[in-house]
Amino acid sequence: MTSDRNERRWKNRPLVRERDTQRARRLWVTMALSVAALTPAGICLYEQNSCLQLSYEIESINRQREDLNELERRLEVRHAGVASMQSIERWATRKNLERPAPEEIVVVPYEDVVGDTMMARVPESTAEPAPRRPRRFE
Repeated sequence: MTSDRNERRWKNRPLVRERDTQRARRLWVTMALSVAALTPAGICLYEQNSCLQLSYEIESINRQREDLNELERRLEVRHAGVASMQSIERWATRKNLERPAPEEIVVVPYEDVVGDTMMARVPESTAEPAPRRPRRFE
């Protein structure tokens, strides 16, 4: 009787299911169709995102251009104030400068002006330096 109890009536092995190829094929076809259907939507979202990013960049560039235009306007106003004759005369007064004598004035022809630098050609007859006058503005 003990031998009957020790005898196993079942085997302790996991069940092995056979592969359902038709179901697996249906799953792969469904996944492929889903990817094919969602690809245009993904491309559309990508393009929309890149357009949005470009619009932000354009807005930033326009803002920078407005800031630069404002800065240019301020600098033009400041330059006009500094370049005015009254401003130059006030500066000369503070530095104790005086007006040059008519014979000390040298007019440089336009052809001698190169970019921002002036190449003054002094005639050889006036090559000697002018005598120093006291710095006093009249």
